[in-house]
Amino acid sequence: MPKKTIKCKKCDKTFTRPGPFAWHMQSMHGAKKKTKVTKKAKRRGKKRAMKRAGHPKGSTSRFGLKTMSLERLMQLIDAARGEARSRLADIEASIG
Repeated sequence: MPKKTIKCKKCDKTFTRPGPFAWHMQSMHGAKKKTKVTKKAKRRGKKRAMKRAGHPKGSTSRFGLKTMSLERLMQLIDAARGEARSRLADIEASIG
């Protein structure tokens, strides 16, 4: 039974295995291997992107931060700081 050969369409060189053929295509002709992205890889990429962003996807629109004025945003930040200070004081008081 004859071996199956892979023929380069650009230079007519033949190969018996796909590995050397892929190396030839990349090194001689600059062709990159096309990779198929699986569903699992897509989900994994979304999780990584969400971690890099520093906030959950959609949180800016959910809280209306995109349309909020700078003055209102500053008030919201000050209120959050005050809430954090009071909670910290409660924790420090309960510790002793």
